[in-house]
Amino acid sequence: MSIKKEEFEKVNFGDRRLTKRYVKIVEKICNNPEASFPRQMNRWADLKGLYRFFDNEKVSYEEILQSHIDNTVKRCFEEEVVLIVQDTTYLNYSNHPAVNGMGYIGSSESLIGMLVHNVYGVSGEDRKPLGLIHQQVIVRKKKVAKEETRKERLLRERESEKWKKGLIATHKLLSGHKKVIQVCDREADIYLFIKEIMEKGEGFVIRCGSKQRSTQESYIFEEIKKAIIVGYANIEIERNGNRKKRVATIEIKFCKVKIKPPKIINRNGENLPVNIVIVEEKNPPNGKERLFWILLTNENIRSNEDCLKVIKYYQSRWLIEDFHKGLKTGCKIEERQLQSIEKLKKVLAVFSVVVYQLLLLRFLAKHPNEKEIVLNPIQITILKELFPKESCNLNSDNVILLIAKLGGFIGRKSDKGPGWITIMRGMQELLIMEQGFHLGAKKNMGKG
Repeated sequence: MSIKKEEFEKVNFGDRRLTKRYVKIVEKICNNPEASFPRQMNRWADLKGLYRFFDNEKVSYEEILQSHIDNTVKRCFEEEVVLIVQDTTYLNYSNHPAVNGMGYIGSSESLIGMLVHNVYGVSGEDRKPLGLIHQQVIVRKKKVAKEETRKERLLRERESEKWKKGLIATHKLLSGHKKVIQVCDREADIYLFIKEIMEKGEGFVIRCGSKQRSTQESYIFEEIKKAIIVGYANIEIERNGNRKKRVATIEIKFCKVKIKPPKIINRNGENLPVNIVIVEEKNPPNGKERLFWILLTNENIRSNEDCLKVIKYYQSRWLIEDFHKGLKTGCKIEERQLQSIEKLKKVLAVFSVVVYQLLLLRFLAKHPNEKEIVLNPIQITILKELFPKESCNLNSDNVILLIAKLGGFIGRKSDKGPGWITIMRGMQELLIMEQGFHLGAKKNMGKG
């Protein structure tokens, strides 16, 4: 895979040899992300170099990420609208109990690992991945007592502060940007977080976490009964777990409310004016759960088109789900065996940058108007040889399909399109064929 080397080459470990080693490691991982380290490195010398790299005290988790974050910020300033998508994933290392520094990730003490809260930049125009802009590793060293009082909860640092920390970090980095919108799922429906966003002059689209949320008049579930229908639309619903990708016909409603401060802060604070966009699926397929979203936003709503824009922004949140899938399924980060959480954090940083490369590859292959090159001439030649009929009019639209076929995609009429893990596996096959091409060329040169 052709990687964007500027994501790596400006890393400063205080030693050029380490930077050179880092770029080499990333290139090898990108060529086969889901393989084990021994398979990725191929040679014992390279594998030993990888472990020494992660052992080196000059190599820090923060420094690995910094170069990528700097480039993400530059890409954000090239966009008219930047969506800042926040979400948390759990990395489970219960099968590796000897790893030092892990914490609890579930109700059972045997479930150990770490939480990773990611803050990702996405183009508000076309959902192009812009990259990671902030990342927090959270280690739960002890469980919260069930009998904890409200006062005790307010005095300790709460895990929910992750949303505010993500906001503060991105606001500082993107200060001066014309339009930044925080996009989050239900867990981020927190009065103080929403208040902080509004005070910083940013936008937000957050899915309502509870119909019981208090408003100036009553509760959300009562307020939305008064909402007016502004239109209908067909939207594409992404595949998620057992849910297949499908097109849903939705009814769109809109209303305005004022959210009251919660009891946890004794109702102290102002009522926050919020627009609500209600999305309800009409006639879902038999046996399928009906789509129903209550979206809180401070975006101006005057028409159905404005509502559709808010819905589009919220749908961009799925990209961070793909980012998490890339870490877990694509790079198999939970199967990496290192001795300490500090070393695994370095692996996490490297894989976070690798997954950006994979997400960008998928995006570029699906958007023919982009100027960036996805495949090199030799890879194009290989595809033409393998698929002579399909590659007569080879372009960015069908390149992704041919790569997916190498990864096992059948391409029946009923298929909704290849998943990006299949695309990644197809890319690995193409890279192996390219290596064979180069080896054959060298052999023929030797005969000459």
